[in-house]
Amino acid sequence: MIKIYGRKRIVACLKYLIPKEAAEKWGISERRVQLLCQQGRIAGAERHGRIWLIPETAPKPKDARIKTGRYIKNQPESPASEVPDIAPAVQQDGEQYTFLLPTELAAIVPRPRLIEKIAPPGSSLTYIQAGAGYGKTTLLKQYASQRDKVIWLFLDERDSNILCFLRHLEDAFRQKLSRFEFYTTDLLPFSAEDTFVHRALAALLRAIGRCKLTLILDDVHLITDSKVKDLLTRLAQNCPPGLTLVMAGRDELWGELFRLEMDGRVAELTQDDLLFSREETEELWGFFDEDAYVATEGWALALQSYRMAAWSGKLRLPHDDRKLHRYLLEEIFKQLPENMQNFLLATAWLPEPNPAECDRLLHIQNSQEILDELVRRNIFTTQTSPSTYRYHTLFSAFLRQNGNTLGREVLRRAMLDSYARKEYHQAATYALLLDDAAFVHECIDADLGRPFGQGNYGNIRGYFDCMKAQNIELSPRVLLARGLYLSSQGHFHEADQCLREALPMLGEDRRIMLQVLAHKARILRNKASLEESSTLIDSLLPLPADASMEDWYLVMIEKIHNLTLSTRLAEALELTQTMLEKCVSRGNTRVRAWFKRYLTVIYFFKGDYLKCLRYYEKSLSLSGEEQDWLSRHSVGAYAAKAYQATGQEEKAVPLMEAELSRLRRLGLHEELCINYLMYADILLAEEVRKSSQGGGADFSSFHRYLELAEEHAALKGNAQNYILFAKILRLGAELFAQPEKVPHAIKDILQMAEDVTPFFQTIAYGRVASFLHMLGQDMELSKACYRKAIEIGEKHGTWNIPMLCYGGLAAIYLRERDEERAEEYARRFLELSLQYGHRYHFRLKSLFGEVLKFALNRGITPEFTRAMLEYGGYAAQRVYIHTLGAFYIAPVHDRHSRVKIRTQKSRELLAYLLEHREGVSRERIYADLWGDSEGDITGTFHTRRGEIRRAFESLGAKNPIESERGVYRLNMEEIACDYDAFQQAADIFMKDPIPENAQKVVAHYTGRYLDDLEALWAESTRLRCEDTFLQAAEFLLESYRESGERAKTLELLRHCTSLTYQGHRIPSEAESERKKK
Repeated sequence: MIKIYGRKRIVACLKYLIPKEAAEKWGISERRVQLLCQQGRIAGAERHGRIWLIPETAPKPKDARIKTGRYIKNQPESPASEVPDIAPAVQQDGEQYTFLLPTELAAIVPRPRLIEKIAPPGSSLTYIQAGAGYGKTTLLKQYASQRDKVIWLFLDERDSNILCFLRHLEDAFRQKLSRFEFYTTDLLPFSAEDTFVHRALAALLRAIGRCKLTLILDDVHLITDSKVKDLLTRLAQNCPPGLTLVMAGRDELWGELFRLEMDGRVAELTQDDLLFSREETEELWGFFDEDAYVATEGWALALQSYRMAAWSGKLRLPHDDRKLHRYLLEEIFKQLPENMQNFLLATAWLPEPNPAECDRLLHIQNSQEILDELVRRNIFTTQTSPSTYRYHTLFSAFLRQNGNTLGREVLRRAMLDSYARKEYHQAATYALLLDDAAFVHECIDADLGRPFGQGNYGNIRGYFDCMKAQNIELSPRVLLARGLYLSSQGHFHEADQCLREALPMLGEDRRIMLQVLAHKARILRNKASLEESSTLIDSLLPLPADASMEDWYLVMIEKIHNLTLSTRLAEALELTQTMLEKCVSRGNTRVRAWFKRYLTVIYFFKGDYLKCLRYYEKSLSLSGEEQDWLSRHSVGAYAAKAYQATGQEEKAVPLMEAELSRLRRLGLHEELCINYLMYADILLAEEVRKSSQGGGADFSSFHRYLELAEEHAALKGNAQNYILFAKILRLGAELFAQPEKVPHAIKDILQMAEDVTPFFQTIAYGRVASFLHMLGQDMELSKACYRKAIEIGEKHGTWNIPMLCYGGLAAIYLRERDEERAEEYARRFLELSLQYGHRYHFRLKSLFGEVLKFALNRGITPEFTRAMLEYGGYAAQRVYIHTLGAFYIAPVHDRHSRVKIRTQKSRELLAYLLEHREGVSRERIYADLWGDSEGDITGTFHTRRGEIRRAFESLGAKNPIESERGVYRLNMEEIACDYDAFQQAADIFMKDPIPENAQKVVAHYTGRYLDDLEALWAESTRLRCEDTFLQAAEFLLESYRESGERAKTLELLRHCTSLTYQGHRIPSEAESERKKK
């Protein structure tokens, strides 16, 4: 005999037998005992190393080899005392604990003949129809065990509400898929529309996409809502190829699915299919009893119940089938230990018993062990998640009928416990089950201080329906809560009616009065206008002297928010600073942190992304509960866009996802529209960048969020800003794919821009200008729109878009060879970018590449410019080559500091390659530069190349000479050359010969081309430059003479005579007069 002392909290001594001792006790062989242990048929047997230990009290297993009741040997029945029980409670240091002894695991019979009928090829739906207890769920478990990615929904009465069902479905999918782009809260504002089911299905199918998975919906007979049935019907009709759809319920197919069945797309298993055969029954029982089988008629629940009930001996089965299942359930229940019976009766009314909650409600510590044991013994209990369980419907109904008032009392205790723990939503859910509308009212009243429902708006609708059905008069606070609920769904008119009804009932409750009026201001902002909202807020000011800082925040944040959205940013900032000082004087650091958090939004609208992110990151120290409550004025989207704009784009998308998740969880739909727009803008910028760099762009996610934004904008009465922004974003995505649409779309945008706030006006004019600029269309309109955006932005102190407009104008003026204006705008562009932290736009090479290179040449913010060239992936210009006059190289930022190239021949080779930029063969180089040499020309050539390379490397540049298949050329990426600037000025002068353009040609010509090199191979270029210069000089001289500008004439003549050139001279004044005559 072996004595084993239990776990840490168990001091009772348990006696165990080894297989040899058990064999002697039961009169069977030791080998048979070993086999029974391996089969799990001996209650409580445990394996320690190679030895099986068997509890001394374990009953001898029945002999499964005896098949029929007629020939069962006359064996003594197991005494009742041998039924497995909960061990008696034992004391340890004054505490009471319960230890549950393990029992025999019930068998599950594999049913391959039925599994192969599920989801046959060509079917869109498998429907399993049978009454309670026919093994639908067990069969589906066997099927699911053979599949990957199974999503299983146990439906209940709550799912007969379209929003609850969609939320349940969403949660189940999200547990299996790492990314599932379906959110019930996105659909909530449209729940009253006739097209809601179509909208929900489209979103669901888009989220599922091509994923391969199995969706099982169990107990669909509990669905009575027509919208849920319509959704399921449409899902079956449009089932994507990768989705296997299986439903199980007690009722026959509903009418809408008949057509699908007639088309042969429904695989149906009926009640008759699920009946157990004699062979399956024998495998389940381990023996066969014909009388019992005939009585049960193959009904799975009866068979399984009979098997468990028969543990205590023979049963007399009733002939009335309607009483059979109840009789068997009673027999099973009676065999359970008393503690387990009490547990089941106490928890029967809990929708999904949770071990921690059960321990708390029942004052025990072993709920987890009891529930696990029920699952292990297959006592009609299923584990639905790591922390929740569910009783079979029939078993639950049996327990509720037999539990008198115990179960409902525990449910009420659970309700009160949740309320005490401030879990008001859970408390209200329990109150609904108890049909206690008054307590539902209490829960909503208590939870008013924070967003109520955590996104479970299907349940919230049920709360108000329950109170309405029982004629509960709503208090002002609950009317306010209903107004919050309605406005969060976009039903601003109904919300306003609720608040109007609440106002006369408020009496002296100043706090609730402020809450009502502050929320009314929010409604007016969305329903009517910012002006009306601000007028209402102003009517509340000043607050009484004894008003708390929380009350001040409740009112003033609405005013500050309105000022910000109106682009009255100086006023918004001043008012925020005033409130911060008030918080300091009151010593309220908590509310001060709330106001500072909102500076994230103000500085975003100002275009100061560095300060925007500074205040956002400080706000992260607020508690999660505070951040939830403050989310009615969301800041995360602005910070996400600021992260992208400052070059920290890896933070933008995760932050946007987190912010949207928070808003969806809280059900704050009034903030979703701008958040979707900001996310779409972030995604568009990234795809445009990829496209501009030659990569593949994918606008699918962008379009999804843009469509969501457009849908939510349609719910607002005051949504001109958002509708315009959405139109601009859509045009940005279609710009290159459908350029023919651009002129018409731009006309609409500019017309709409007249009716929006200044911030969105800058977006309209700035984006239109950039669209035209990138397409090369109507550059005059592009410049006019750039200037308009700058004018509006400077007036209102918002620099997000105007700063980019300076860059756009600089790029256009560079293209037009107007370097003076280009320099003016490039300087402003780069100085503002540096001041406010803007970086991301420098990746748009087609717009700003030449501006950056030009700025570097002109020494504009040189360190920042070089950093942006590197950030944007540009090859920065590092070397300046001077050709007009003396030939030399220098740093691009200091063009007078000459860098020596070791030999004259190296200088000549560099000049030669500069002249022949298209590339030249090595043989031709040898002929033109070393034609008379008899030495090692190849060695000399490579030596001179090395000298050029070292000179460039001394300036931080790479080797400029490239070769491919014997052709050598000069890589100009890091090179700026005065000849190029002169040629650009010459081209403009030839097209438009006016004095200003002539002056630029003369100014750029500083000497004869390659004047200090013989360079006969460059003579044609040399003469062309001289001729161009002379034409410009003569034109300019004639202009000065005609206008009588003698000082400028003399200055020009002095400049010309200072130049050395051959074959030409400037005519004297007398010669010019004779020529004119």
